Amino acid sequence: MSKRRVQSVDGEKELKEVSKQDDTDIPRGKGNSSLRPTQKPGSGASRQDVILGTIMGITLPLSLLAMWYITIPLLGYCTASLLGAETVETLFYVKEDMMSYLTSECPLWIAAKERAYLENRSDQEIRRVTNITQQEFIDIVKQGEPIVISDALKDWESFGLFNCEYFMDKYPEAEYFDWQGQKQLTLGNITHREGFKGMDCASGYMDMNWESNDKYVKEWLSKMKLPYFYPEDTIMESAFNYIKGNKSPPMTGFLGVPGTGVSPHIDETCENFMTVQLSGVKNWSLSWPVREGDKLQWSKPLVVTLYPGEALMWYVSMRHHTEVIQDCSLSFSFTLKHPPPKDYYERLIQDFKRVEKSERDKLYMDTGVADIDFIDTCNLFETQGNVYIT
Repeated sequence: MSKRRVQSVDGEKELKEVSKQDDTDIPRGKGNSSLRPTQKPGSGASRQDVILGTIMGITLPLSLLAMWYITIPLLGYCTASLLGAETVETLFYVKEDMMSYLTSECPLWIAAKERAYLENRSDQEIRRVTNITQQEFIDIVKQGEPIVISDALKDWESFGLFNCEYFMDKYPEAEYFDWQGQKQLTLGNITHREGFKGMDCASGYMDMNWESNDKYVKEWLSKMKLPYFYPEDTIMESAFNYIKGNKSPPMTGFLGVPGTGVSPHIDETCENFMTVQLSGVKNWSLSWPVREGDKLQWSKPLVVTLYPGEALMWYVSMRHHTEVIQDCSLSFSFTLKHPPPKDYYERLIQDFKRVEKSERDKLYMDTGVADIDFIDTCNLFETQGNVYIT
């Protein structure tokens, strides 16, 4: 038995006996918890609580710093020692690719390893120029310097007219190769691709050699012209004299929406490249082989944003990638033999001669080049006082 002092009805205090059995009827919460009530408000923390809180406030940040700067690196070092650094790096990239695959709205088009390569970019910037003379342009190209001409399309009828919507409405029977679906589609059917809604993840190229496109090429080119800075009397087998009778104009069209692009690669051709941006905004990266002693490696990529109305000049054996960042992008790339990047090309060949051929092969194989010896087919030649590359 236990005794409790309770207040009687008339206000007098009296003792009542309560059995232990009655004591169990007092509500204690779910499961008859034995936890004590929380401290009454205003009672204040004990001296021990203050000391404990201070210790935790000091040691917890120190523990986190130790884990971040000592434990994790040490764990990584031990793992790399056991499995090998390359294996650990590969596993990291596999994990990143899996996360991208699971979270990306569009199919994975660039691997984590290639993305890491792009993030290690050069501090240098690609120059932007306007109102350049033909001689200035020739001198720039001779050095093999990538350059953006911001007013390249200032007198093109197609600039301000050609865009994705215009092409899809005006030329619905023209075809492009859809990179996501890995098949040719008419432009009129882009919005009806299986597994996609509307223009979501649309990305691909238009080959001028296809019969479906060849019938439109002259009309497209009639709204373009040789840029004002290009020496007209030295052009040879270019897209701009296709109208005069040449077949298979050396040009390719590209169409894509934001979030799509092309991973770093090399085009196995010898000519110069001029890419014109007609609509949308696209990021580019460019790098090229550089020799370090008896080894070859890719230079740190130069990254530039190409806006509508601009043209980008780039050259043989340049590794490049593109990524649409704003609006639907419509662009065309032209291959041109003149003026040649003479100084750049000769330096490139000299560097290749000073290393083992296996070094060059490895460099190109890393980019997935099908013909690792394509550079051996390139030559500079002179005719009528002009030098060409082919």
